[in-house]
Amino acid sequence: MTVSLGPLASLMLEPGDTVRVVDDERDWRAMRIDRDETSSAVLEPVSTVRIGENQGVPSVSDGRITVAAPFFRMIDLPPLPQEGGDARPIAVVAAEPWRPMRIFAGPDPASLTARGDVSDPAVVGQLVGGLARGARHRWDVVNTLDVRIEGRPPESLPTSAVLAGGNTVVVETAVGWEIIQFRTADLVGGETWRLSGLLRGQQGTEEAMAAGALTGALVVFLGEGLARVASPFAERGLPLIWRAALAGAPPGGAGVSEVGFTPTGESERPWSPAHLRSAADVNGGFALTWVARSRTGGDRWEGEDRLADPPRYRVTILKAGSSIRSFETASEAAIYAGPDAVRDFSDGYDEGEWAVAHWGDGYGWSPEARARLF
Repeated sequence: MTVSLGPLASLMLEPGDTVRVVDDERDWRAMRIDRDETSSAVLEPVSTVRIGENQGVPSVSDGRITVAAPFFRMIDLPPLPQEGGDARPIAVVAAEPWRPMRIFAGPDPASLTARGDVSDPAVVGQLVGGLARGARHRWDVVNTLDVRIEGRPPESLPTSAVLAGGNTVVVETAVGWEIIQFRTADLVGGETWRLSGLLRGQQGTEEAMAAGALTGALVVFLGEGLARVASPFAERGLPLIWRAALAGAPPGGAGVSEVGFTPTGESERPWSPAHLRSAADVNGGFALTWVARSRTGGDRWEGEDRLADPPRYRVTILKAGSSIRSFETASEAAIYAGPDAVRDFSDGYDEGEWAVAHWGDGYGWSPEARARLF
């Protein structure tokens, strides 16, 4: 049997899962999942033999799948301007029909504790086509997000509303979550929407933007339906079991979803520096400069800029992509001394690069920003 899947069922179902079909008491196993503009699943009945029981003849169904447990993911994100620096992880829960959920977590099933409630379902979707890397710090008018959406449909917003934080989504990539904003939402067929006029790599997520995303990647719309849940600082780096259950019900049983998730404190990850410049000096070396970016409070129009993290930077010299020298400095400038440069690049600077990272006391080193040495 081949049945069509809505976006939410497509996100939740995996080959090998056992499901029930409406108006059919038999169990069915998902043999193949096809995720494209019209996702579908190939189902085969699970063979069971009961002594003395007549299995009867196959029944005709309308192809609707009943999924009891909710869709559930936990995500860690950089600071979101509209949330005032809330550092707690986010619970993404969706189900149809919807009922309020409670989130539990712990190192093992016996030590689960309640972490928070989710009152409204999240708006989630899947990429219909892949997403390539795009432009930074300007409108990306080349790429679009084609998304099959489960939940409230998106809407277009004027530029001023987007720049104020509206129309924000996160897209899962191989190296983390990219935060993207969009101006225009167009329905292109069925449950598929095309989001265009993109601002890519927002809130310091340029590394995820550079990685791109594949067809079928999860897309989460930020805003209503997302709940922050408790996770103390001591849990950072610890792999935990997280469960979503009906509010008021125990965190176990058929209607409970479980994921493994390790809080990392992404809200305290420093952003990579910007505006890297190198200039040859009279001693045969290079004067290196950059501008630090602040993950919070960096967009003030008046007064001096205040960094959220201490002025500690690590400069790395690279040759053919490999590190050959590294040192730290407490200012947004450094000197790569002439004797060192001559020794490191006796055959010329064609393969020379340099990188700089910013330290955060609550996280560690930021992603590196790179530039050509000469």
